[in-house]
Amino acid sequence: MGTVRRLQMSPFWLFCLLFIAGFAFRFLWMKVPPTPQWHYWLHTAPHINSSPASVEQELQTLMKVIEWPVPPGPTEYNFSTSPLTTEFQLLFPRGAYYVGEYVEVLITARDHGGRPKAYGGDYFQAKLHSPTLKAGVTGSVTDHRNGTYTASFLLLWPGQVEISIRLVHSSEAIAVLKDKRETRPDKVYFYGYFHGTGEVMECNVNPPARNVCEYHDPYTGESWFCNHPEQVPCSAYKGHAAGGSREILTPEEARFLDKSVKEKLISSKVKPFVVLSPAISVDSRANCSSGLPNPEPSGFYYQDIWYSRVCKNRAFPHPDNVTKCLTGKIMYMFGDSTTKQWFEFLLRFVPSLQRQDLHAQFPAPQLAVDMSNKFAIQWQMHEKPLLILYGDRQEVHYVATELERIGSNKEGLLVVINCMAHFVTFPVKVYVRRLQGIRDSVVRLMKRNPLAKVFIKSANTGYVYTHSSDWLSLQLDLVMRAMFSGLPVTILDTWQMTSCHYLPRDIHPGPVIVKNEVDLLLSFICPT
Repeated sequence: MGTVRRLQMSPFWLFCLLFIAGFAFRFLWMKVPPTPQWHYWLHTAPHINSSPASVEQELQTLMKVIEWPVPPGPTEYNFSTSPLTTEFQLLFPRGAYYVGEYVEVLITARDHGGRPKAYGGDYFQAKLHSPTLKAGVTGSVTDHRNGTYTASFLLLWPGQVEISIRLVHSSEAIAVLKDKRETRPDKVYFYGYFHGTGEVMECNVNPPARNVCEYHDPYTGESWFCNHPEQVPCSAYKGHAAGGSREILTPEEARFLDKSVKEKLISSKVKPFVVLSPAISVDSRANCSSGLPNPEPSGFYYQDIWYSRVCKNRAFPHPDNVTKCLTGKIMYMFGDSTTKQWFEFLLRFVPSLQRQDLHAQFPAPQLAVDMSNKFAIQWQMHEKPLLILYGDRQEVHYVATELERIGSNKEGLLVVINCMAHFVTFPVKVYVRRLQGIRDSVVRLMKRNPLAKVFIKSANTGYVYTHSSDWLSLQLDLVMRAMFSGLPVTILDTWQMTSCHYLPRDIHPGPVIVKNEVDLLLSFICPT
C-alpha cells in the first residue's frame, strides 16, 4: 500500500494568508477590552483527551444522544406508517388563544390499511404558520412510543394561524436509513485523479479495495483512500470529484423510502384559528452573546423577518449597517456551499466589499476585502469527503489544520464553521472524528485569543438527494450540538430558520432566508 505525505500550501493560498495577515496588522483595532468571562474557563479546563479510549467513549456517549426508536421487528410495507391514513387533531380546544400560550395536537400514526400503529419512531416535522403574514415557527414533537405523538406550538404573533405536519419518514424507513448509514459507507463514492495518467480510480473515506493508496494527514489523524493506479505511484494523486451512488436497497426497502410515502403532509380536520394579542407585551431578551442556549423554539418568522428567542437580534437592512458592524474585523468562514451562500450574499449586498482575484476556481479559498471600511472575509471549503465537480488536493484543507494557523490576540477575529451535509451518508464515527479535531483546534484558538468570536452554523433542512435525508441531517446536527456544548461558541440555529419558512425546503435556501441567517450572525458580532 502506497503512502504519501500531505502536500504544502499552494502559492496562491500562501498569498491569501499573507494578504490577510498584513491587512490585520495595518487595520485591526488595537484596543483590548476587558478579558471575557470565558477566559478563565478556557485556561483552567483540562486539555482535550484525544486518546483512542476517550475518543471511543465519546462516540458511545454520542450514539446514546441520537438513539431513535426502532420497530420491534421486520415489518411488511402494508404495516408501515402511511401519510395518507395518519392524522392529527387538536388537544384541549378552547374559546380563545393568546400570544404566549401553547397549543397542542395529537398525531395518530396509522399503517396503509388504516390500522393504528402500536410503536413509535416515525419522524414528523411540524410548523405553525400564517401565510398572509409571512410568519412561521417550528413545533416540538414528542414520541410516546405507542404510535401517538404530541406536537406542541408556542403562539408568538397575533392573527390567523394554521398547523402543518409532515411525515418525513416512517419508523420502518428510518430503520433502513440507519442500517445503510452504518453498514454501507460505499453507497456514495468518489473519483481520484492522478498526474501522468488518464486513470480514474475510486476513492472514499474507507478503503474501496485491498490495493489502495492511503493519504494520511498526520495532524488530524484522518485518512483518504484511493484504489492504486496501475501506471503511476500514489504520490501522483492530484484531486478528487464526486463519483456516483450505488443502488443498495432491496425492492422491499426501496418501498419504505419511495417518494410517495416520504416528505408528505398528513391530513387533519383542524381548521385555521385566530390568536389574540396579549394584554401586556414585554421584550425580556438579552443582547446576543457567546454561549447562550437555544430554546425551543429558537425563533420565528414574522413579515419575513426572523425574531430570535435566544437573544435580541438585530436587522441590518442597509449595506452601511453591515460595514459599520464589520469595520476593523477579519472573518474566516470554513464550511460547505451553505456558508458559501453567506459569503456570496455579503459580496452582493455590500458594494464596497470586493472579491480578490486569486486566480483559483471553486472550491479553492475565496477572499473579499473592503478597503474603505477596513475588513476582510475569507471563505474556505472543508476537506473531503466533498460531493463536488472537482477539488484540487492543494486547495482543500482540514478545518482543524487551518484553525491552528490563525493567531493574533486582537479584537476583531471572527470564525464561522459549518461541517455537516457532506457527511450524512457516512457512519456517525466518521463525522465525530472530524468534529473532534475541529473542536480541539477551536479550544486552542480561543486560548490563544480569548477575544475571538467563534460561530458554529447548524445544518439546513432540505437535503433530500440520493441516500440523504433530513433525518440523517438531524442526527448529525444533534451530534454537533452535543460536542460543542459548554464551549464559549455560538451555535447559529439555521435548522429551524430553514424548516418553518414558507419557501420550499432546500439545502440552499432562498435569498430572504440567507439574509436572515446573516443578520443573526451579525447580531452576535454587533449586539448593540
